[in-house]
Amino acid sequence: MVQNNQQPLIVLADGSTRTSGSQATKNNIMAAKLLSNVLKTTLGPRGMDKMLINSIGDVKITNDGYTVLKETEPDHPAAKMIVDLAKMQEEEYGDGTTTAVVLVGEILKEAEKLIEQGIPTSTIVKGFEESKNKTLEVLDEIAIPAQEEELINVARTSMSGKGSFTNLDKMAKELVEALLNVEEDGQIDQDMIKIRKIHGEGTEDTEISECVTVDKNVLESEMPKDVKDAKIALLQYPMDARELQNDAKIKLTTPGEYQAYLDKEAQMLQDEVQKLVDAGVTVLFNNKKISDLCQHYLTKAGILTAKRVKAGDLERLSKATGANIVNDIKELTSDDLGEAGHVYEREVFEDREYIFIEDCKYAGVLNIIIRGSTKHITDQLEQAINDAIGAVIKTRQDDKALPGGGAADIAASKALRKYANKFTDKEQLVIKAYADALEQLPVALAKNAGMDTIDVLTKLLAKQNESTNMGVNVIKRDVSDMKADKILDSQNSKKAIVESATEIAGEILRIDDVVSTKPMTPVGGDMPGTPNPYM
Repeated sequence: MVQNNQQPLIVLADGSTRTSGSQATKNNIMAAKLLSNVLKTTLGPRGMDKMLINSIGDVKITNDGYTVLKETEPDHPAAKMIVDLAKMQEEEYGDGTTTAVVLVGEILKEAEKLIEQGIPTSTIVKGFEESKNKTLEVLDEIAIPAQEEELINVARTSMSGKGSFTNLDKMAKELVEALLNVEEDGQIDQDMIKIRKIHGEGTEDTEISECVTVDKNVLESEMPKDVKDAKIALLQYPMDARELQNDAKIKLTTPGEYQAYLDKEAQMLQDEVQKLVDAGVTVLFNNKKISDLCQHYLTKAGILTAKRVKAGDLERLSKATGANIVNDIKELTSDDLGEAGHVYEREVFEDREYIFIEDCKYAGVLNIIIRGSTKHITDQLEQAINDAIGAVIKTRQDDKALPGGGAADIAASKALRKYANKFTDKEQLVIKAYADALEQLPVALAKNAGMDTIDVLTKLLAKQNESTNMGVNVIKRDVSDMKADKILDSQNSKKAIVESATEIAGEILRIDDVVSTKPMTPVGGDMPGTPNPYM
């Protein structure tokens, strides 16, 4: 008998941890399910809010999926993959983050059952991919052509449940009309849409207008505050002689020399203002400092002026008015000026003025001033409007919408069950499991509305035989025709949710080894009755 005296080979660094095989898969699925369960109760117009408290005690209340994930910063690697999914959905489509995360959790929940039945992970991933492709086909088949009325309904659906608009229908209509007005060659430039929030007044005082605003007031009370046919200069240049010369050392020995220095400084500023006058400037927006003396000369020249204007506002003004942003006033010419039909200062709230730039040279600019009694309300309305803008823009790309309220999910689920019958092997079980996952989306909507989920699902499956537009109307608390009830979703956004959720679920299922060189915080491990996915 040969004795083996070989020393164990240590590959991992000290403090490293490794989880492999079925345990790694279970841990990753657990993390996904926990995130899904956290967000599931926020789904739909009857969904609940989450109160998030950070390390310094700041409180944020939201039901936006991506905001919840971003603020809580989950540390589990699988959870981070889902956060990345939510981030992509938020940035690219503006809406659907909660649905995407919930769908990932439901798909993986079904995958866990299949694994327990002994079905190989490779078979599950392949079956889910087949199911995804079939689902996308069904979404194309049941799509509704989207014209202006459908776009309004898409915006309305996206905003519902994400704020307390007292005039939701009016707001959706105004928003879509404004978006279509600023559309150029079928494209809407989101960078040219500026949303500002002001606490005070009611949500019905929210304004949507085709203009640019600058959240500054006119520098001097004696300056013009209303300019027609404006010639606009945009500067990133300090109009302050002292600031320009702050690196120089000047030795002054007599009062006469000091006065000569002051006179020279004043002449320099006068020359700069005269440069503006000679170019034909009637309105000036400057990103840099403007000295008190220079303000005096600008007032005498009759130029409406704002200083310390944000760089983003300068960029928006440049695109809207055609003005070039100039970094050295000596290089300014009349060719650098932009044009606007009307520039004026207006009080938007008590002792708070904005400068409005209307009838710009180029179309495509949109300004939204959100009003609400508290910061919480304006934050929610901002999220609602951002989501609606994203949904409308994506719908406009192919002019197709889908019935909301889970109607599209049930239509796909029914088609998948029929499709699964073509298979005789384990893949049939996988496809039916994917169908089960899709059905959980309308079930979650119904549950959040306090409806009997079994009754709703049974009724929904039966009604879908009449029309694929039948879904859950959580306001009426009944199953009804989503198109007739004006509850529509963006097809582009829905397809992205299905594709990305299936891909992320597949990636998580393929992981059979997790090696970490740092301690990881359990996801949900500190919740009573919640298992630690690292144990």
